[in-house]
Amino acid sequence: MIDVSYSNIKNGLVKLICEELKTVLEKLPKEEQEETSAIRVGFITYNKVLHFFNVKSNLAQPQMMVVTDVGEVFVPLLDGFLVNYQESQSVIHNLLDQIPDIFADSNENETVFAPVIQAGMEALKAADCPGKLFIFHSSLPTAEAPGKLKNRDDKKLVNTDKEKILFQPQTNVYDSLAKDCVAHGCSVTLFLFPSQYVDVASLGLVPQLTGGTLYKYSNFQMHLDSQQFLNDLRNDIEKKIGFDAIMRVRTSTGFRATDFFGGIWMNTSTDVEMAAIDSDKAVTVEFKHDDRLSEDTGALIQCAVLYTTISGQRRLRIHNLGLNCSSQLADLYKSCETDALINFFAKSAFKAILHQPLKVIREILVNQTAHMLACYRKNCASPSAASQFTCEK
Repeated sequence: MIDVSYSNIKNGLVKLICEELKTVLEKLPKEEQEETSAIRVGFITYNKVLHFFNVKSNLAQPQMMVVTDVGEVFVPLLDGFLVNYQESQSVIHNLLDQIPDIFADSNENETVFAPVIQAGMEALKAADCPGKLFIFHSSLPTAEAPGKLKNRDDKKLVNTDKEKILFQPQTNVYDSLAKDCVAHGCSVTLFLFPSQYVDVASLGLVPQLTGGTLYKYSNFQMHLDSQQFLNDLRNDIEKKIGFDAIMRVRTSTGFRATDFFGGIWMNTSTDVEMAAIDSDKAVTVEFKHDDRLSEDTGALIQCAVLYTTISGQRRLRIHNLGLNCSSQLADLYKSCETDALINFFAKSAFKAILHQPLKVIREILVNQTAHMLACYRKNCASPSAASQFTCEK
């Protein structure tokens, strides 16, 4: 999905994206034993209306269809929209060469955003397959459409109890859209090129909840930022990914999974739903210890993930983990995984900013850290000078 509004055409961004797509589409992920990728690709450009392209392999030229009803988005074609890249390569290259010229004289600066995601999701739904949307977007969506946003960048709210409002989405449109995307295995990755305020709290919600990624290049300048953007795009398209996943965590008696953090959606307290999960994503699980654990048998965890591969196979991956239990705090500290702790604290704080002032969250983090260190000093550290904190490996 390419934003072809006036500023994106004029600064050369659309041309850069189209040129690069010719290269990266050669490297779509594939199963190890397969020669070509089973992934199909489709193209939409948009400003305040949507343009769908028919790139069927037997066409001499791509065909454009315009959808102006952004309130009730529909997919105007099925056959020829999602195609095998190798089969339709010449038509796709024609299209990518033509897009910058088609919109060269456009003065349209208003854009939509939610209907773009809706269109991609509807296309995947119609094709009866999961998938991923790559959206290249630049500005606050101010055109009259679902998900329309206004500028609410109010500096007076910073460091007040109302600051949390700035981190909450403006409208519930994006929350319900994310829920629909997860239900249909539609992951959204957003490349954002803002030259002014864009309300990331609203636009970033769907990528966050659908297992996608948000890349932001503020005040994008071709000569300075294009290499970083192209590297990010290549890495994102090429990495290993699974779609339409459901994860469930089971434990032995004495403790249980109570909270989950990550690019996930939860309709029940046990099923973790993910539109996609890739090699750069992690799901953090918080366990509650609410009964006696045996030092003899230890603690057992099973994590099962049901997902769809890039070739369309449904697979189940299971991890079984056995952990030792100890009544000695020193053993606990020696086995402590710092990376996991940092990950957990960061994700907990990220979730909390929607409901609590930043000042309170900082205090909680400081207190938790101080408590861990004080507990170590009291129960595990060898006697030393009062000013010294001892670290043992």
